[in-house]
Amino acid sequence: MLRPSSLQAVAIAIFLISASASAEVVNFEPCADSVDTCTIQQVRVSPCPEALSNAACNIRRKHNSEMSFDFTPNFDADTLVASLGWAKSENVELPLLTMDSAACKYTPCPVRSGVKQTYTTQVPIEAKFPLSPYTIRWALKDPVSQKRCCFTIDIKVVR
Repeated sequence: MLRPSSLQAVAIAIFLISASASAEVVNFEPCADSVDTCTIQQVRVSPCPEALSNAACNIRRKHNSEMSFDFTPNFDADTLVASLGWAKSENVELPLLTMDSAACKYTPCPVRSGVKQTYTTQVPIEAKFPLSPYTIRWALKDPVSQKRCCFTIDIKVVR
């Protein structure tokens, strides 16, 4: 028979598994300059039921979205800087200024070459964001070597 503390542990484990299972795997494109420096295995957005039909995620204004991805860097770094922005073109990006750039709060640091890890964060979608489709570019960069893990995904900001 399970003791109350064991029952609590089982209940917490079931909750965590169901919470992580609710995030949808989305399509992504690796950035051209990070193909050799990092492998992105999977990108998840919650909520994003649109991913089931390979469509861009509808991200609601005035809500947070949880975004996470699994990556394996091909470089060592003591720390990482996170960035997220609207990729207007290959070279032009409008950054999301409310994003916390301290990546090590959301993934273990230091990172080591060949070691897979996960980055997970809440992204606040403010009321002032225009209702529109966007290609957003995520990056985790080593501030010393400038090597980065980078990819883009498509979203649509909705009411």
